[in-house]
Amino acid sequence: MADIDTSMPKCRGIAIEDLSIAQLQKHLSDGTFSSRDLTECYLERIRRVNPVLKAIIEVNPDALSIADKYDAERKRGKVRGPLHGIPFVVKDNICTNDKMQTTAGSRVLVGTKVADDAHVIKKLRRGGAVLLGHSNLSEWACMRSSYYSEGYSSRGGQCRNPHNLAEHPGGSSCGSAVAVSVSMCAFAIGTETDGSITYPADRSGVVGLKPSLGVTLCKGVIPESSSLDVIGTFGKTVEDAAAALTAIAGNDENSTVGKYTYAGLNQEYH
Repeated sequence: MADIDTSMPKCRGIAIEDLSIAQLQKHLSDGTFSSRDLTECYLERIRRVNPVLKAIIEVNPDALSIADKYDAERKRGKVRGPLHGIPFVVKDNICTNDKMQTTAGSRVLVGTKVADDAHVIKKLRRGGAVLLGHSNLSEWACMRSSYYSEGYSSRGGQCRNPHNLAEHPGGSSCGSAVAVSVSMCAFAIGTETDGSITYPADRSGVVGLKPSLGVTLCKGVIPESSSLDVIGTFGKTVEDAAAALTAIAGNDENSTVGKYTYAGLNQEYH
């Protein structure tokens, strides 16, 4: 990435690019920096590198106000869980009922409004995670009739490999993998039908955790295959990807989708 600014802004003087979620959480708990500080740091990182890498389709205009809310809760002694105040991004085929648009990377869906958050987004919000934005993807999660470049969407453009700009980043959850790789966020959420988490994770050099069918509920995801679609996580370490999966796993909406596969599973994925 010689032709872009690769510097990572520090958070109150702390270099955060190699810190795990648990280490970030300790700094938040100790008051070294706030969730707002951390969110501002990641937003600045996005501003610097995303024009070239195109990993993020849209930034959440409410990210800082969400961080402020969780900072206020922490000051009152309320910590929702291990992801409280931790910023993340989500693949653009997973619905968020906010000021952002969920389009699966397609211009066709620009201007549409979803009715509700996806199940996993509800769980992450309840856990106190800060949604930074939507990540780019291979348009329609690769479900197109004609061949096109891995990691390209008409809305987000060509997502690029952070280690070699001449190479593609893999698909379809490329933006989530790239965002974690270059520290645009602490963790990311993606989907997989056939290699869409594991492949871009390999290309970007991060951990991609693709769970078994039914461990995560796909309610609120633009679908491809009810018998194959899963939601998974990206992190810089196995522990980070597992912490994120633990937060989103489980079927607590009485849905029949995947219920038979989740029953009896341990809810810790470390």
